[in-house]
Amino acid sequence: MARIDINGSYEHYLKSLVDAGLFSSVTAAAENAIYRQMVEDEKLRLSSISAVIAKGEANIQAGRSVRYTPNLMTEISEKGKQAALAGEPVKSEVKL
Repeated sequence: MARIDINGSYEHYLKSLVDAGLFSSVTAAAENAIYRQMVEDEKLRLSSISAVIAKGEANIQAGRSVRYTPNLMTEISEKGKQAALAGEPVKSEVKL
């Protein structure tokens, strides 16, 4: 089990929550704070994923997409290899 040292003002705040009857212990109050931060982090992660999906859908609707074919990755890899062999910088997105 991990043990942590916290700043006096944080400890005072957590103790005040316990004294107010909101939590049974300082540990429970700290665990709750960590849990709520984890929930917020997950919301942010899902929001970021949703934004990327929306951007991709907008690109598809605007016709800025390439239809998948079984040879698509081979073609992209080959173009990247040719560019590297020619001394050109390899782009993060290789267009067909």
